[in-house]
Amino acid sequence: MRKLILGVAAAAALFTAGAAQASINVSLWLDQPGFATNATIAGAGLLGAPDATLTLPLLNFSTGNSDVTTIDEFLGSSIGGAVGGHVLDNTAFLFTGSLFLNVGNNAFVVPHDDGLQLFIDGIGLVVDEPGPTGEVDTPFNVTGDGFTHNFTMSYGECCGGPAVIRFIVNDAPVTGGGVPEPATWSLMIMGFGTAGAMLRRRRSAIAA
Repeated sequence: MRKLILGVAAAAALFTAGAAQASINVSLWLDQPGFATNATIAGAGLLGAPDATLTLPLLNFSTGNSDVTTIDEFLGSSIGGAVGGHVLDNTAFLFTGSLFLNVGNNAFVVPHDDGLQLFIDGIGLVVDEPGPTGEVDTPFNVTGDGFTHNFTMSYGECCGGPAVIRFIVNDAPVTGGGVPEPATWSLMIMGFGTAGAMLRRRRSAIAA
């Protein structure tokens, strides 16, 4: 019985580990033309206290004109006040959160315009495009290990025109909720299967 309980507990722990993903945290600074044209993670650390902080379930935002689009309209949020009602142009963003990497290849796509850097703990700087640009997709691959990794991403919107920021891994947006990845489901099913086998074996022994 003790082995059965341990097997069920291990399977439940795997389910919890796969499902736990923190929301994406956002810090933003208004009127930062210098950063917006050279949006580095290190540069965000020099901006002082942010004008606003919030959490988002995912990054999937775009607008055709950042000169007239407000922060609230862009993020689909309700920061409110002068910050939420401020136009998007020359805004500096820093996003932090976590994501699950499958064992083996993980396909990333980070559509963005203007400057962006993305650092993943344990992997390194995987996107280094801090300067102004038109909309680009920036696809790349990362070899994963079946664990959750923290990430930090800087983004600076400048120069009018479109503003785009999205974050996609393995054909799905990086989200704050998350569900177990395929590798985690497999381990969880194996755990429950082992627990079931132990239970059947114990019943057979009792019957004998």
